[in-house]
Amino acid sequence: MLAIPYTLASVTGPTAYFYGWQVLEYVRYLADAYLKQFPWQVQMSLIIITISSLSIFILYALFFQRIIRRSSRNRALQKCRERYEEAFRTILLTKEKMPQEEMEYVAGADEAELRMTNGDVFTQLLVSLRLEMADDVYIPNMQRLCNITGVKNFLEAKLVKNRDVEQTLQVLMTLPIRVSEGALAPYTDNKNLRIRELARSYFGFCSKTEPFHFVTEDVNKSFNLWYPPIFHRLCSWHRAKGHPIPQLLALARRSDNDARKALFISEIPYWGTKDEKTGICQFLTSSSPKCRSAAIQALALIGDPASEAELVKNYSIQFPTAKRETLLAIAKINTGRQTEFFRQAYLNSTSHSTRAVALSCLFNYGESGRQVFYELRRAGLDDSRFFEQIISAEEMYGEGI
Repeated sequence: MLAIPYTLASVTGPTAYFYGWQVLEYVRYLADAYLKQFPWQVQMSLIIITISSLSIFILYALFFQRIIRRSSRNRALQKCRERYEEAFRTILLTKEKMPQEEMEYVAGADEAELRMTNGDVFTQLLVSLRLEMADDVYIPNMQRLCNITGVKNFLEAKLVKNRDVEQTLQVLMTLPIRVSEGALAPYTDNKNLRIRELARSYFGFCSKTEPFHFVTEDVNKSFNLWYPPIFHRLCSWHRAKGHPIPQLLALARRSDNDARKALFISEIPYWGTKDEKTGICQFLTSSSPKCRSAAIQALALIGDPASEAELVKNYSIQFPTAKRETLLAIAKINTGRQTEFFRQAYLNSTSHSTRAVALSCLFNYGESGRQVFYELRRAGLDDSRFFEQIISAEEMYGEGI
């Protein structure tokens, strides 16, 4: 109940009592009576000034509220760091699965006490440790630590409530921890492209039945720059768990997207079967420069001497960039039988960059290659600058450029 003096009577006059919306009605009538004494131009100016002043007041209030909230969160994070950071670091660096009881002992707090801390604070702490320690983090211990600190439940709840979905998916992939497929599934067909791609990429980490479902479904679609390392990590994750990896060579043949085709080819050296590794040579004559380049680099990683003949055979039909990659791939396979090939590649090339690469390969191709390198140098050809640069690199770094 709100009591307001009746302003139309004397100061000591009777009192009117207003309830609920009657207060706003009273204020409206009061403002209306006040504004009627002015021209309409003045009335509009006063209304605009009043609305603007209230808006500024509200914005300042929200601004200071955000500052106070952020300051409070920073203090909570600092307090959490002081108490748990070193303990968590010890847990994450341990290269064997640590039981929950041992984690609680190292942290100096049991699960119930840990869950009393805001999940957002522990999320920030664990993400910062993950970024700082990178591959030194033992993932099984990270997952268990996220469980007992309530981070997993906190992030799952954000997905269920549709709050900060993109940021939450990025955090989940960074840590990484598995969430239920039910919490993730609604976002795999989200209209927001970034959220949809993040959800589909992370689905492979969470699904136990069809982890590569969206890899095969999206075989012809383009992807973002961050997808290749995520796909590599996904394959690594399932190989470490003993799960089968899809037939990458078959996916490469099936795809109509050159970038995705090249991605599948580039992953074969890591996860492909022996037959798949042998089948890479078919892409040396692909119409796509991306596929040719991926195939050459993949053969270099595999280092199979049997593929050397195919690289030499298809050298002449390659694009200039692919020719340089072929030279480097043959040098890396290093059977010792291609000294004359490097010599001819140097003499017959019209590209200065390709000539420089051929010389560098010769210089680092054993005794026979270095002998031919110095013979070409003594021949007084026009590329004396290349020779001197390669020799200088040997003197400075122990190998030619």
